[in-house]
Amino acid sequence: MRAPALLCLAAVVAACGPDFELQSEIRRVRVLAIKAEPAELTLDPDAPALPPPVQLSALAVAPDERSVDVALALCRPGNVYGAEVECPGEDGATLPQGQLSLADPNVQQVLQETAEAGSGGAPLDPSDPQVRAVLERGIPLFVGYEASDGSGTPEGREEGVRRLTLRATATPNQNPRMEQILLGDAPLAGPLPLNTELVLRPRLAAGSLEAYETAEGPRTEQVFYSWYATGDGEVKPLRSLEPVDDRPGEPTIKYLTPSTPQRITLHVVARDGRGGVDWLSRTVDVGP
Repeated sequence: MRAPALLCLAAVVAACGPDFELQSEIRRVRVLAIKAEPAELTLDPDAPALPPPVQLSALAVAPDERSVDVALALCRPGNVYGAEVECPGEDGATLPQGQLSLADPNVQQVLQETAEAGSGGAPLDPSDPQVRAVLERGIPLFVGYEASDGSGTPEGREEGVRRLTLRATATPNQNPRMEQILLGDAPLAGPLPLNTELVLRPRLAAGSLEAYETAEGPRTEQVFYSWYATGDGEVKPLRSLEPVDDRPGEPTIKYLTPSTPQRITLHVVARDGRGGVDWLSRTVDVGP
């Protein structure tokens, strides 16, 4: 499923040439983020019924805004980053329309296999105190994806894995909520000037920074952002960080607009470090 080490080395060598692709650039099909709603798969052993399904969605993009199809699957235990694993495929349970439901027999089978692999063969029994303690800490699951624009070219296809936590809790982590991309104090809007460095700031909706318990005591999420852009402009740097409590951060980035007129799309992805994800995309014109 994953590229062999030799191909990865070749990609690194190729990146040293004049056509080096910045992480923030979109020159091929890419999956910038996968969001689960809610942000984790929960299992409350004391609840009278199973929780509603988790809905997965992908921010899949291509350079010329063409459509990208994404297939998702819950991966069976194993080296999900190895080239020999096919997920989606024979090593995963297909998630139709991106829906992960604990009522799905195929999902149940993968969960049982994951539990047995981590416990030396013991089944997943939430009533067992030891199993319950493990569930309360959280069990990592993996969702494999395959994105394609249908062109059949290497640039038109991407595969990868997204981690998802299964946890016994009545209050699952929620996703942060992106509200706006600001240029100065106003929402980003075009036309933007040519060949100009702009300072952009993300804005989260109120309540996005959740408090949670750790072994060291209560903490507040510190959301970080990843920025991407189509066109010939340049994002500097790729990531920014929301300040919170006594932890410093700088949420703004600088964007150098293209030197020729064009329409560009900016994407910003927010992550809370606990599996929570959200994003915002804005398409604007640059130049007259």
